[in-house]
Amino acid sequence: MDIQCDVVVIGAGAAGLTAGIYLRRSNLKAVVLEKSAPGGILLNIHRIDNYPGLPRIAGPDLAVNMMQQALDLGVEIAYEEVAKIEKEEGRFVVYASNVYRAKAIIVASGMTQNERKVPGEKEFLGKGVSYCASCDGAFFRGQDVMVVGSSDRVAEEAIYLSGLASKVYVAMPETPTFSERHADVLAGLSQVQLIPSAKLVTVSGTDKVSEAVLSVNGEEKRIPVSAVFPLTEGRSAVSFLYPLNPEEEKGFLLVDENLSTSVPGIFACGDVVKKTLRQVANAVGEAALAATNAIRYVRTIGK
Repeated sequence: MDIQCDVVVIGAGAAGLTAGIYLRRSNLKAVVLEKSAPGGILLNIHRIDNYPGLPRIAGPDLAVNMMQQALDLGVEIAYEEVAKIEKEEGRFVVYASNVYRAKAIIVASGMTQNERKVPGEKEFLGKGVSYCASCDGAFFRGQDVMVVGSSDRVAEEAIYLSGLASKVYVAMPETPTFSERHADVLAGLSQVQLIPSAKLVTVSGTDKVSEAVLSVNGEEKRIPVSAVFPLTEGRSAVSFLYPLNPEEEKGFLLVDENLSTSVPGIFACGDVVKKTLRQVANAVGEAALAATNAIRYVRTIGK
């Protein structure tokens, strides 16, 4: 089916649902496309303590609240996976189960989910395994924790955790790509221990995480920890944009102060955007701004 609309929002996480709410109140015809379940990364967050007005709420519960509010307002959500987006005759053509033709696009597709590769990783999700240290680190204050990965994001999360945890182990399966600044900061933190050539093998415990098993240069090493943050697989989910070649850095979209990408008419918000903080609060704020500017863009170009 070929569907005409003003704006297509891709992704129904916190950012996408917020954008949908703003668009619904604008009298523009819009649709939110979601390939799986609404909520995005919220569905993997055990508890959120830093979202104003909703203390100690489980991530899935917040996702349900956001979705219900959107549906109550009449936001249209279609469960379709976007294959690609092209531009024809001044309109964006979104290829999913249906074909959508829109004047503007808001990309809020978030990050691909981490592949849960090791035994115990899936079983202890929300019980000591988390993919966001800045989201869940406060639950492990004064305890020993482990971050797994070799990127700058891993360095940032380890630095953050160093202000909360008693000990922070950084298991690096590959040669680290830390910036010089991050490497210097980590070197000066006595509670942070870097473990080179370390691959996560198993996460174990009874009701919650109590140990991480590493393979370090082929030798098994068991480390007692209360939390494990595997941060090796996450990346922005924007492959469908490649035909339009937007500017990006390390897979994350670059945007200006209006949340506009390098492709006029395409806006982005949430975890797909290159930034230093990935939290529900700033995803929601970005979505409000992206939607407001998308509305302005559509009305400016007219028919």
